[in-house]
Amino acid sequence: IPLQAFIDENTQLFASVPRIKFNNEDEKLIYFGALNLARGCMLPPSGKTNNNFYVFSRNPLWGWGHGHQVLHESLSMLAYAYLDPVSAQGSQRVYMEQQDENGLIAYRHGPRGAQTYPHKGKPTTSAPFYNWINLEIYEAGGDKDFLSDAYVSGAKYVEWLFKNRDIDHDGTFEWGPYGIIENVRDWYNAVFQVSAERYLDVDKEDISDELECLDLSVMVVKELRSLAEIAKILGKTEEAKSWKIRADQLSDRINDLMWDEETGFYYHVNRDDHSWFFMTRDLRRQEIIGFLPMWAEACPPERAEKLVKTLTDPDKFWRKYGVPTLSAQDEWYSPYVDYCCKWNGPVWLLWDYMVFDGLVNYGYNDLALELADKMILAVNTQLSKNHNYWESYSPDNDVLN
Repeated sequence: IPLQAFIDENTQLFASVPRIKFNNEDEKLIYFGALNLARGCMLPPSGKTNNNFYVFSRNPLWGWGHGHQVLHESLSMLAYAYLDPVSAQGSQRVYMEQQDENGLIAYRHGPRGAQTYPHKGKPTTSAPFYNWINLEIYEAGGDKDFLSDAYVSGAKYVEWLFKNRDIDHDGTFEWGPYGIIENVRDWYNAVFQVSAERYLDVDKEDISDELECLDLSVMVVKELRSLAEIAKILGKTEEAKSWKIRADQLSDRINDLMWDEETGFYYHVNRDDHSWFFMTRDLRRQEIIGFLPMWAEACPPERAEKLVKTLTDPDKFWRKYGVPTLSAQDEWYSPYVDYCCKWNGPVWLLWDYMVFDGLVNYGYNDLALELADKMILAVNTQLSKNHNYWESYSPDNDVLN
């Protein structure tokens, strides 16, 4: 059959994406290829959802990859919304329609409904990027009906987090008991794992429910700031002020508890005594999440300046292909992508984007563009070698196993 009708349809579909002045043809192909990949991962409504949903792998032999949506993978909607905002909104509505009455958004949602993966009698959620994503989708598409529905749902979810992820009521947050999937930072994590080797015993392997966690606490700040902005757009002035006050209070708590002046960096602390130690282990390991207070606008400018100094140290984080998940000076650092889901060195572009966003928040625009160039170089190198977009990349070399 003639192909022109399909070409015309796709030309119309891509007409809405931002026109970017690329440095070369490769960058243009990366841009359109990535959007096309995202489009190909969207599936029509089925089962228990009335909305389109995405899969993060079309591989039919990998059930985990094409079963349901997860909030941390919905970060792809930040870009996809510029291609098809209605589709991106529908994807977020999957969470809304399956949200528990108590506010919980489960670890996975989709055609089979909410998947809570209970552990030790408690349900599992995912890294809370919900309100941030909804706000960004609105800014791309401008649909206030969507934003209004998202606000109601997002407020309920944040209140659930306060009730269920700050169990000791000290003002900062702990991951749930199934932390190894909830915190999205998987294997070979220098802080959350009790050893440098990977083991399968979840309870022995992950201690993120026994710490006051910097990453989760900062994510909640971002959720509160996003709710404040959404409320402002919707004309809910007093509610906007209330969300901002709560965001500022949590930011102050993070700065009081999790900042180490000696090293100029943010870290997790022990849940029970708020010390830098868990048993005999020093928790002051410099990870990429130490830069996230800039992303959430949770740190004073003078501390952001110190973070940037650490970030741009080529012996630590300023590597060839982006910001590694762990400082190159850490004894557990490994630049090799030789196993799934490693957090002791490999570059994860979505998390590097948060570092990029933080740099922009504090006016370091030139550095943000330098980081963007590193990320594009990583993608371009692998597309040239093996024609694949990858989940993670080596910060130092072009070898992926």
